[in-house]
Amino acid sequence: MSVLIDPYMFELSDAQEIKNNISFFLKMIKLCTKSDYGQGLRILLYKGIIEKIYQRAIQPFPINIHTIVDPDLRKTILQINKSFNYALLESIESIDIDECSGRQEFEIIDEYGLKEDDNYYEMFCTLLIPCYLKYIDIDDKILTGIKKDGGHIGDDFHILCSCSRYEYKKHCVFSEIDEFISEDAKVIEELKEKKKKGEIFVTNRVSAEMGEHHNHVQADGKRFCTLNELSFKNKKVLKLLQELGLSKIVFGRFTSKGVKAIGTMNIYCVDEKDTQDIVTVKFNAETEFQLLTDLYFPKGVGKLLYNYFKTNQMTYHNVNELIDKI
Repeated sequence: MSVLIDPYMFELSDAQEIKNNISFFLKMIKLCTKSDYGQGLRILLYKGIIEKIYQRAIQPFPINIHTIVDPDLRKTILQINKSFNYALLESIESIDIDECSGRQEFEIIDEYGLKEDDNYYEMFCTLLIPCYLKYIDIDDKILTGIKKDGGHIGDDFHILCSCSRYEYKKHCVFSEIDEFISEDAKVIEELKEKKKKGEIFVTNRVSAEMGEHHNHVQADGKRFCTLNELSFKNKKVLKLLQELGLSKIVFGRFTSKGVKAIGTMNIYCVDEKDTQDIVTVKFNAETEFQLLTDLYFPKGVGKLLYNYFKTNQMTYHNVNELIDKI
């Protein structure tokens, strides 16, 4: 499926408006180049807008740099334009809009005056293409950013067209780029940002204790006070979580016997405190008992882990995979 971009996103010239949309273009580049953001996005551009873009003096694509004075902003824009010109060539699909055998006497139903806006005429014509070219599939979402002109995030419209051969209707919504980014990808980006800001502190000594319950953790019954003193099987996943700021482990009461792979766990709930997150998991110990266990993480990290793993079991493989991505 291909996605259309609001044509006004190619008309940005105000410096503040461009700054507001830098993240829009950076995220779109990542989506189109099949990064950790998702499966890859296909951008559909009609020939008219591509020709218009490349008529600019130095082919700034997608942002016009002509009126920008700020040297840092110019540098950022040039980098974005370069990424579009080179990294996205395989993700951009050019298409013509003159193959319809009908009259294209379409109707736009909206509350925002979009049908009176000449800048949207070619976009509306493009949205009709799936009517007569059945192999073309266009998403109902129109990508847009934060700007003054044109449609805004959340605005919607219906396009209706009929002729002697076909009757076509489509409901479209102007949508932000984040709607195309998976929840897992959002978690990865937030963890990257926390790591970059130094909000994930990795301690060499992670305390581990038994709370007020019998030791059903170690098969040999040996006592422990740190993560490193746990058996290899018990600590193999917990050691990975140390890289995400795990600072303390409190093993609680056992809940069942006959559990899944040793050392793995499922998140039960998260208690978001003022300075830290306490993640309660069902930990699968080598004793074949499952224990309710509290894991202490930096503020915000526990909630992100909860959003990432949801009901999935935390294993050595998928935790290690998450760490590799950040």
